[in-house]
Amino acid sequence: MDFSAASVVPRRVGTPAEARAEVAARGAAILSGLADQEAAFAAGRAFLGPDLRRFGLQFEATKDKQEAEAAQVAGQPADERGRKRRFTATQERMVPHNDGFGFGDFGPDYLFLWCGRPDAAGGGASFLVDGLALLAHLAADPDYADVARFAWDTDIDQSEPNFPLAAHAPIARRFPNGRVQVRHHPFQAPAPGQAPAVEAASAALIKRWSEAVRAARDGGPMFHAAAGDLICVDNYRLTHGRDGYSDPDRVMLSIWGWSTAAVTVPDGPLDIVRPVIPAAMLSDVTVATSTYHAAEITQP
Repeated sequence: MDFSAASVVPRRVGTPAEARAEVAARGAAILSGLADQEAAFAAGRAFLGPDLRRFGLQFEATKDKQEAEAAQVAGQPADERGRKRRFTATQERMVPHNDGFGFGDFGPDYLFLWCGRPDAAGGGASFLVDGLALLAHLAADPDYADVARFAWDTDIDQSEPNFPLAAHAPIARRFPNGRVQVRHHPFQAPAPGQAPAVEAASAALIKRWSEAVRAARDGGPMFHAAAGDLICVDNYRLTHGRDGYSDPDRVMLSIWGWSTAAVTVPDGPLDIVRPVIPAAMLSDVTVATSTYHAAEITQP
C-alpha cells in the first residue's frame, strides 16, 4: 500500500483568509513574507479571526533550546508500563505528532510554525501527514481495514509516560461541529486494565497505525520553509515534524491557537517538558466539553 498519498505539501497563499480556506480544505497552508514575530502573530490571529479563543507562542525551536529540553526529559523515569519519554534529537527525523498531544483535550486545534531562519545547510525539512486521508486509505484496503475500524471505535491511552490524562479516547473522532481529530504520537498505548489478550491485540493495532503514519512520513514529499514563512496547520487533523538539522542558528517558532471549535481551551500555561494539567483546569473539563457528549462523537 502506498501510504505517501496521505502526505501534504502545503500551498502558498496570499492572505490569512485564503490560508484559512486552504487549511479547511487540505489541512495546511503557507503564508510568506512575514518578516518578524509580530507579523507572524498578526497573521495567525487574522487567520483565526472572530473564532479566536486563545493564541500565543508556545516555544522557540532552536538547537540549543531543544537539546536542553531533551536533556531534562531524558532524566525522567519510565512509567510502570515501561514507557519512557524522549524528545527527538535535533539531528534526527521527528516522529509524526500533533502538537500538545500530552495535554489531551487541552491541546491546540491550530498550529502555526514561523520560520525565522532556516538551516543554512538545507536540513530541517518539514513534513505533514493527513491523518483523515490516511485512515480513508486504510479503510479501503482489506489488509488495513481493521486498523481503521480500531482507530475510530476503540478508546486508548493517549497520555505520556508518568503524566496521565483524565480520560481515554480513540485515535480518531468526529465532533458535532464537523471537525475531525486524528492523533498519533510515540506513546499511544492500549487502555490499561483489559484482559491480556485484548490488550495485546490493541497494542498490535496501535503498532500498525504507527507504522502507517511513519511510512506516510518517509514515503511522501517533504518541504522547506523559507525565512518569513508561516506554516498554518489543522493540528487536529494533521501530524507534523521535521527532518534532522545541524545549524545552531536555525529558528522556528511554535505558536498554538485555539478556536471556538476547540474541544477545551486551557486557562493556564502548558509546559511540554512536564505536561502536568493543573487540577483547576481539569475541574472545568466537563463544562468546556459539554457540547461533545460521548454519544455525539462519532465515526464516519
